[in-house]
Amino acid sequence: MFLVLAVAVSTAAATSTLYGTRFKAGETVQFKIEDSTIWWWGCCSCPETSVLGWHITNSAGQTIYNAVNDAPVPVSSWIGTWAQVDADGNPVGAGQYMLYVDTSVGTLSRYFTIYDPCACNYQYWCNACEVEELPSITSCACKTTLVFVGNCQTGCFPFFWWFGCCSSPCNCCSGSP
Repeated sequence: MFLVLAVAVSTAAATSTLYGTRFKAGETVQFKIEDSTIWWWGCCSCPETSVLGWHITNSAGQTIYNAVNDAPVPVSSWIGTWAQVDADGNPVGAGQYMLYVDTSVGTLSRYFTIYDPCACNYQYWCNACEVEELPSITSCACKTTLVFVGNCQTGCFPFFWWFGCCSSPCNCCSGSP
């Protein structure tokens, strides 16, 4: 029973690991907002949330990328995409980052890490886990959640899902395919 549960969890958690959500350097980061309703007696129906803009900060809290929508965009037709570049179009390095999405119900945030699979010194542990993140906002029966859209379906080691995705062209510590 435990083994079946462990395999199911490892398959579902390939991009979100014990140490937060991780993306390989150069991989496009995609994210979206999900609205959900949990019926609660006395609550009205939930209006659709709109996205106003989003930004990314580095581990020092400095904004490195900022995107503002010309007009509010309904979440049903919006997916955020970040190519791992700063405001000047330069690639960002491996490290820890925070994504903030401004919505009509408030600002949501998620912590994530970018790692280089071709380097031997990338970290599996979380140096900034004490960072406050706000992945969802609930009001009455309305819940709005910021989620990452995963590109990876399976992990390298099904029983050790914290190693993340296994689609790197590099061999560990060799730096070559």
